[in-house]
Amino acid sequence: MSTYKTRNMKVLALSSGLLVLLLSCSPTTDTTSIDVATNSASTGGEVETTVLTSALPRVSSIRNLDWRLHNLDLLGSRFSPSDQITPDNVASLTPKWLFQHGVIDGVSNQTTPIIVDGTMYVTDSRGSVYALDALDGHLLWTYDVTRLLGGGRREGYIFRHRGVAYDDGVVYTAAGSFMFALDAITGEPLEGFGDNGQAPVILDVLHLKNPEIETAISAGYWFTTAPQVYNGIIYVGTTRSESHIAGGYVLAIDSKSGEVLWNFNTVPQDETDQGWDIAGPTWVGNERNGGGIWETPSIDPELELVYFAVGNPFGDSTERDGMNLFSDSLIALTLDEGTLEWYYQQVHHDVWDYDSGNQPILFDMEVDGQPVKAMAQANKNSWLYILNRETGEPVHPIIETPVSTVTDVEGEVPYPTQPIPHKANGERMEPVSPVYPTDIPAQHMEANNLVEQFTPIGPNQIFAPGYGGGSSYSPISHSPLTGLLYVAAIDQPFNSGRDPKGYFSAYDPTTGELIWRQIFEGYGQAGSVVTAGGIVFVGAGSNTAGYFYAYDAATGEQLWKFNTGAGVFASPSVYVIDGQEYITVASGGGSRGRRGGDLILTFALPQRN
Repeated sequence: MSTYKTRNMKVLALSSGLLVLLLSCSPTTDTTSIDVATNSASTGGEVETTVLTSALPRVSSIRNLDWRLHNLDLLGSRFSPSDQITPDNVASLTPKWLFQHGVIDGVSNQTTPIIVDGTMYVTDSRGSVYALDALDGHLLWTYDVTRLLGGGRREGYIFRHRGVAYDDGVVYTAAGSFMFALDAITGEPLEGFGDNGQAPVILDVLHLKNPEIETAISAGYWFTTAPQVYNGIIYVGTTRSESHIAGGYVLAIDSKSGEVLWNFNTVPQDETDQGWDIAGPTWVGNERNGGGIWETPSIDPELELVYFAVGNPFGDSTERDGMNLFSDSLIALTLDEGTLEWYYQQVHHDVWDYDSGNQPILFDMEVDGQPVKAMAQANKNSWLYILNRETGEPVHPIIETPVSTVTDVEGEVPYPTQPIPHKANGERMEPVSPVYPTDIPAQHMEANNLVEQFTPIGPNQIFAPGYGGGSSYSPISHSPLTGLLYVAAIDQPFNSGRDPKGYFSAYDPTTGELIWRQIFEGYGQAGSVVTAGGIVFVGAGSNTAGYFYAYDAATGEQLWKFNTGAGVFASPSVYVIDGQEYITVASGGGSRGRRGGDLILTFALPQRN
């Protein structure tokens, strides 16, 4: 397939008239600060470009900086060493350009831009790839995958798409149930990779057990995640959890040929699947489904391990007694053969849709004077898990805590305990969003009951976090300068009768202490990025709060915000060209993606004359 330019693609310079239009797309919203004073230098409904001479931006200490992988690096750190933008000048941050890919189909725009050698690579919700000039946003090439997915709309169905990965002159995108490999300069398919740059990797694995399956999506499998690439191998997971799929698959794929080198089933089905001896006895009954993988894995090259977060089990919970491993778990596999090294389950016998959705983040720290190779991941159950990534053991106490087992559901056998993270001092850790319903309208309280977290599902309940609450798909960022983890989450109690709130928090992983927190309207579903300049950027997604924020990384003070006109469900990227630092983010989507948008927005400081 040759590259081409689509007619409805537009690259728009942000003139003053367009800027006013963009800023007026959605109403302003207040931001509430906890534990920190916020004298906001917000842009509000217009962008302030007048700055004092002393605040004019200096050149970044890093001349050029790329963003090559979904969460910047193999560790998923989302820490940029760029330092041009600081708390002193971030208030003058202005849009430089925008790009519209033209695909609005009811799915939120969740691509994370990849930037390499002055070219930006983004995707639409279907996985098609667009290459842009990173300086001005004009379209260089595009590759449309929709006509190549086969099997009509069903095979091409995309729940959401989060972007590409770059390696050695090649751009990789996982779209539908296929892996695509494209020349980064021309957009042409990579010769020798599958069939003309397209490899049916999921179907190849399914055929190992059932050669009669015609399409992977007909069996319930496709991709939502950006791939990870290391040492000539692509690592990626299949979804989805909310389907009768016989476990999600971790795939290791040769980056030159598209051949699947090994696979790991997150819900082992029989003795032929690795981990059956561990997981098999934890499923009692006829259901053995779910365990999809929603996000990109992380890799520790030194330990030679790849880390995946696994989604929830699925199906009639009365037909799957037990813990249901390895659903709702973090798993560590060897890079070379996919051998299970360790696992940690965050929710036992899940009936609340508490996925482990976002990418685990890897970082090093000291605890009580001892070095720790750590990892962290925030679950949809609203708890932040900090583990030793060598062993899978908790860094701080995680206590199996008794929970309610009272249920009216015939045949249901609730699990009697759940793992609750605690701080180093032994106190329960502050959750990333409330685990007990708050701010419930009076009329809803009349006919419903507030129940504790992990109460078995029953009628007329209000519980937190709800099905869409906690930390969903938003990757964590970590700054080695502040030592803090930055976590986005959603306060959305089930059956609450109120709109959700976004929670954005900074934690000290050495102690487990909450350092600061911001609360805003809308979903806290977008991931963050933190810079050496001392700024952390994050977006808010909903129908009413499509804001992109900048906070002081140390104190949490809100320093700037920008109304994008639609929900921000995507994680931003940072790059530097010729000493100029740029921040770019996708905007588009509202409540569950029902309000569309197709923008890629790129910001920078005004340049000196």
